[in-house]
Amino acid sequence: MSELTLENILEDLQRQGKKESSGRFTLDPSQALPKLKRFRLPDPHAYILKLLQAAVRGGASAFHLQSSTSQVVVSMEGVRLPMDRLPTVFLELLEETRSGDLALEHLAVGLHSSLGTRAQSISLAYWDGQQGLRMQWRVSGQTVEEWQHRGPPRCRLVLERGREDLWREVKEKLHGRPAFSLLTGGSAAYDNEQRLLHGTGDLAPLEITINGRALQHSVFSFRGFGGAWPSRQLFRREYCFPRGDLAGFGLPGWSQAALSMGRSAGHRYGAYAASLSRQGSHHFFMLRDGVVLRRMQVEAEEPAYVVVLDGEQLTTDLTTLQFVEDDRFREFFRKARLFGEDPGLLTIPRL
Repeated sequence: MSELTLENILEDLQRQGKKESSGRFTLDPSQALPKLKRFRLPDPHAYILKLLQAAVRGGASAFHLQSSTSQVVVSMEGVRLPMDRLPTVFLELLEETRSGDLALEHLAVGLHSSLGTRAQSISLAYWDGQQGLRMQWRVSGQTVEEWQHRGPPRCRLVLERGREDLWREVKEKLHGRPAFSLLTGGSAAYDNEQRLLHGTGDLAPLEITINGRALQHSVFSFRGFGGAWPSRQLFRREYCFPRGDLAGFGLPGWSQAALSMGRSAGHRYGAYAASLSRQGSHHFFMLRDGVVLRRMQVEAEEPAYVVVLDGEQLTTDLTTLQFVEDDRFREFFRKARLFGEDPGLLTIPRL
């Protein structure tokens, strides 16, 4: 069976005509394809993280993942996207036609990378609260039609897995994952999309579910910092710094510190620091649009601390899933260490 590729989509867009942007742009697949391929993620299943970033940037209130051996369904509740640009969403990655909407760019990279999973078809339906449309990409081409829905804005994506991936997933479930976790839905039985979302997206500032179950925080694992026995007062004190825009990150609903400052229900945060009562390694988590892009660990003789920072000011590669370790990154990390030692208002790392 033929697979869905970017070449199919670009050729279909070319057949549909010209794209209006700041000027008039005629799509030439032979020229666009090399440019777009630079945005392909090393792990194509990381498209799920780009969808999560799109949800965060688009102001979504919830991100629901339903993943099985045959298909993946993602629902972004409350997300705001420019509907008129969705039919040509892949062109958001070209300089000549991009709109500058960050949620749309995240979505474009995610859709682009999902093609690397050898998807059989992809469907994207969007409702802005008053009107909606649905796009489907198949080997035969792209179709756009009206979509009727009710309620607040919503984006729903359905990816049909290719036949080869379907059988591979079945074999992995039967031979490589614990039977108990398969029956109970535990994280040990997670597939690629579920595993990435669980391990990298659990600080996103919105509700996340995996197959109907609330995503549990893994970045702030008690076992990761507190030994074999969990403790509700793992940290001596914590400092939380809220921010009001659509970026930032979320925190668990309960505090892990004996003394907590700045924590408030429903807040998005730009910086967080917590000190442990024992010596050990300092831990750093740096995020962009709700996804942890970098974890760092520094051995230290003084009491250890944990720092979480929004790295919106840092340079990323084209996929925005990896920070570029340039002078700006090194200066930011230097300030992050100072922030961990003394988390006062004047020491929040800024560039």
